[in-house]
Amino acid sequence: MNRINFPIAVCLIAISSCFFTSRATAQEEDFIGGETDFSATFRKGQGLEVGFPSSGYVFGFAGLAQPGMNVSQSDADTAFALGTYTRRAYLTFKASDLKHGVDVLVRANYIASTPLLDAYINYTVNDWLSIRTGQFQNPSNNREMQFYEGHLAMPERSLLSRTFSDTGREFGLSIAGSFGNTESFMIRPVLAITSGDGINSFGSLSNDPDKGGIKFGGRMDIYPFGDFDATSASDFERNEKPKAVIGWASNYNMGASGPVGESHGEWLIFDENGKEQLPHYLKNNIDILAKWKGASLLAEFTNAAAYQLDGAFTSASLGTLLLPTEISRYLMLGNAYNIQAGYLMKNGLQIDARLGQTFPEFDGSGSVLEVIDAIGGCLTWHVAEHALKLQLSGEYLNYQNRPEANGWTAAFQTQFLF
Repeated sequence: MNRINFPIAVCLIAISSCFFTSRATAQEEDFIGGETDFSATFRKGQGLEVGFPSSGYVFGFAGLAQPGMNVSQSDADTAFALGTYTRRAYLTFKASDLKHGVDVLVRANYIASTPLLDAYINYTVNDWLSIRTGQFQNPSNNREMQFYEGHLAMPERSLLSRTFSDTGREFGLSIAGSFGNTESFMIRPVLAITSGDGINSFGSLSNDPDKGGIKFGGRMDIYPFGDFDATSASDFERNEKPKAVIGWASNYNMGASGPVGESHGEWLIFDENGKEQLPHYLKNNIDILAKWKGASLLAEFTNAAAYQLDGAFTSASLGTLLLPTEISRYLMLGNAYNIQAGYLMKNGLQIDARLGQTFPEFDGSGSVLEVIDAIGGCLTWHVAEHALKLQLSGEYLNYQNRPEANGWTAAFQTQFLF
C-alpha cells in the first residue's frame, strides 16, 4: 500500500487550511447580485459548501486522507517489519434540496480496487420519517460499523468489526424513524432491504446477476436520556449530562456467497441438481454507547449462525456432501465482543483502550473464525477543530490455537479532514 502520492498532495492542502486560515470555525463569503444569490463556506474538517439560499440548493465537497507508518512483529518471525501505508483516501460530494428534504451523497475511496463506497438519495419525509435508497452503510450491522471512517477513535476498526464485516455497505433501501422527546426519551427504528452482496453488488458486468437472495435487516436504538451524537465513539460535544443509546440490530441474508455475507460469488454451494443453493446467514448484534463530559464507553456483542444447509454440495458435480459443521469453513460462525473506553480532554488530547475476543461456533472443524484475543490502545491529538488528527496506536493479537500467529502492531497515523 505505497500509493501515497495523491494523499500526500491532499495532506499538504489540508495542513495549509488547518494552520494558515484564521481560528474561526468557518470562513464564509456571501455574494449577492441582482436576482441571484450565492454563498460559499469553508469549515475546517467539514469541507467546502456552496449554495443558493433563495432556492434552497446546497452543494458540498469534502475529503479524507489517512497516511501512516507501522511496525509489527510476530512470534513466527522475531524480525521487525516496517512499512508505510495509506489506509483511506476519500472524496465526497453532497447535494441538498433543503426545501424538499432531498439529499444526494457520493463517496469514493481512491486507493481501493472498487472505489465507490456510498451513492445514495435520502428523502426526509417529515420530522420523524426518512427514506434512503442506493449504496450505503447497512444500519443492521454492529454499532461501530455505523461510524464514518473519519470519526473512528482509533486508526482501524475493532477485531469484532473486522471479523464480521467488510465495508458494511450494500445496495438497497432503508426506512428510518425517530420518535420521542430529544431532551428525555427517544426511540429510533430502522428497517433495511439490501442485496446481501456488499459493495458492487452485481459484479463487474452489467449482466452479472445477484448471488443468492436479498438481505433483510433492522436496528432499534433506545435513547433513555435524550438525543446526542451517536455517530462516533468520541465525546466531541462533552455532554454535561450522561447520555446513552442501547441498540439491537439483526440481519438475515437469504443466500451468502462470502464469509461475512458481503461478497459476490466468492464461493458457491450447490443442491442435488447442481444449482446454486447458498446458505442463509443470520447476524445478531447488541450494543451500548455512553458519553459524559468527554468520557465514552462502547460495548458490543455479535453472534452469527447459518441455516438452510440440508442437501448442500461443494461443487455442481455433487462430488462432496457438505456436513452441517463444515459450513464454518466458509462462513464466519460464532461470537465476538468488543469493549472500548476513552476520554477526550479539553486541549484536544484523547486516550482510548479496547479489548475483544472472537470464538467460533464449532471447535476443531477448520473454522475460518478462530479464537483470538485482542487488546489495544491509542493516543490521539486533535488539531484545528478536528481537521487534523495525529494518532499513535498499538494492538496485540493472541491466537489461542495458532501461537505462531501471535503478534503486535504499532502505528503512527495522520488523518486530514478537508
